[in-house]
Amino acid sequence: MNARFITLVLALLCVLPIVAEAGQTTESVEVSKGPTPFIGFAHTTVSDVAGFNSAQFQIWPKTGSATRPIKIRYARTYLEARGYFDSQNGNLTIPVFGLYAGRANRVSITLGFNSRAHRAKRFNVIITTPQYDGGTYSNPTIIQPRLAGTTLSYDFILLKNFADPNTPIIIDTDAEIRWVGTAGVAAQNCMLFDNAFYVTSGTSLLRTEFDGVTTPVADYSGIGVTGFHHNIDPGRDGMILDVDTVDQTESVNLEVDAAGNVLRTWKLAEIISAAMIAGGDDPSLFVYPAPTDWFHNNTTTYRSADNSLIVSSRENFVIAIDYDSGNIKWILGDPTKHWYEFQSLRQFSLSLAPGTLPPIGQHSLSMPGDQLLLFDDGAGSNFQQPPGETRSYSAPRKYHIDLTASEATETWHYYPDPSVYSPFCSSVYEDAPNNYLIDYTLGGPYIYTGLVGLDALGNVAFNYQYDEQAFCGTAWNAIQIHWENVNLE
Repeated sequence: MNARFITLVLALLCVLPIVAEAGQTTESVEVSKGPTPFIGFAHTTVSDVAGFNSAQFQIWPKTGSATRPIKIRYARTYLEARGYFDSQNGNLTIPVFGLYAGRANRVSITLGFNSRAHRAKRFNVIITTPQYDGGTYSNPTIIQPRLAGTTLSYDFILLKNFADPNTPIIIDTDAEIRWVGTAGVAAQNCMLFDNAFYVTSGTSLLRTEFDGVTTPVADYSGIGVTGFHHNIDPGRDGMILDVDTVDQTESVNLEVDAAGNVLRTWKLAEIISAAMIAGGDDPSLFVYPAPTDWFHNNTTTYRSADNSLIVSSRENFVIAIDYDSGNIKWILGDPTKHWYEFQSLRQFSLSLAPGTLPPIGQHSLSMPGDQLLLFDDGAGSNFQQPPGETRSYSAPRKYHIDLTASEATETWHYYPDPSVYSPFCSSVYEDAPNNYLIDYTLGGPYIYTGLVGLDALGNVAFNYQYDEQAFCGTAWNAIQIHWENVNLE
């Protein structure tokens, strides 16, 4: 076998020598390409098959980055279940994901053993990846880079995009792409749950593993679902899906488990109609059958303090219902909108503390620290009349909900200078206390998608802008994820 042939094989397979630390056996590893430049597969053979219990990889950040390394530990049980470890011959494949595209990635690999005779083996390897053309995602406008020494609780961001069939896109806080979806779908709905990405297609829920493998989870057409819209949010026991049905448009939520089994269903049309009838009002003046978008549900969140499902209706208000019974607990919204004209609904309205503004057209509800966090778009209703107030700016806001006093108090907001008006879509989420990620989906308006990170001191940690693709399509919602210390069992 001539030298030229050997060189060609090594180049094609990216076969690289891995050098063990002092006092350990030298091993070799072949690294093959994955489905995208952000995924590779390291292949080796374990000599102590019986004692082997785990494999870990760590991707070091690029020079000058303030981000933490991606560190993923695979238990032997996980590797065997996925077909990555052969207990008969010791052949081992380690999926390495989160690589930089077009760079020489510094990767550390650690093999763990139960046997006292074998210490953990730690290796260092360079994995060089091809370039990736991510369009606007590869070419953001850097208003402010994340500087070395900046302290944030998070380093990775999930962009919920539907302009291209690669949902989701994962970037780091340096605006480097680190992963793209492989399911071939452009889905508005996406969530990281059970150490995988869940996305939707048609009436089906799909699961994409970090190694790029996608499997269908469930199809809901049999229970009247005609499609999905907006978000997938964490619920009390599983994921909450926003669905359209043959009867209702954007006002039905399903909670499902990791296997796609339906745990419970909330039909807001029935819940609100029952309350209006009990209060002496005619629900046909407010609640409408499909295809009328009278409610426009765009997100939900769970409040554990009082076992509530809190739902955002862009057309109307934020509404809290009992998680199990579905009974309405309270409503927070603009009192100049149509809903406030009905006494049956007005009786649930929270009063506003002095200096507190109601949310209008809100998105991305969550409950960090038992306070209600949301993105206040500031745009009035499209269908319901009167439409209520429309502001000239948008703002993330946080509220303390006092059920004893039946009052909402605004405890935090962020007003950038100059102000930004993003009347539709957009999001804000808090990671560790006061570590925020803001997504202005239609900044300007209708000019760009903006990502802003705020640190615990309120400083802007980074500010990136991306060309807007379609209406809200670049990243209609963005949320922090953690890849710095993941255990896959």
